[in-house]
Amino acid sequence: MANIFTAVQTQEPFVALTRNRNGYIMIAAHEEKVSYADFSLDLMVAAKAWAAILEQHGAARVYWIMLSEETPHLHMHLFPRWEGEGLKGIALFEARNTTPQPAWTPALEEALAAWAKEWKVAVASA
Repeated sequence: MANIFTAVQTQEPFVALTRNRNGYIMIAAHEEKVSYADFSLDLMVAAKAWAAILEQHGAARVYWIMLSEETPHLHMHLFPRWEGEGLKGIALFEARNTTPQPAWTPALEEALAAWAKEWKVAVASA
């Protein structure tokens, strides 16, 4: 399977892939990383900054999930739960492709662009 993170054409050290859910990103180093010994703490700091932005925009909870099963390249999912959503935790994450998702808001898209510039993250759609 092709690595969806290294396939993004960029000189930036990190890649964030967006999906249809408002605020949801997958983030990884652009360079192939399959061992935690090679995992960058700068990536964790950038992810923390994105989680804080999601909270500022009203996320009730931001889930951090690291599975790396389909893509062995180490990556994190940052998955917000917005106020009023009935599902929580893993159930909400598992429903990401089977239930209607809150669409990206212009304010959060703008925040994503500013965050990406600050943290040197190339943003692409998954």
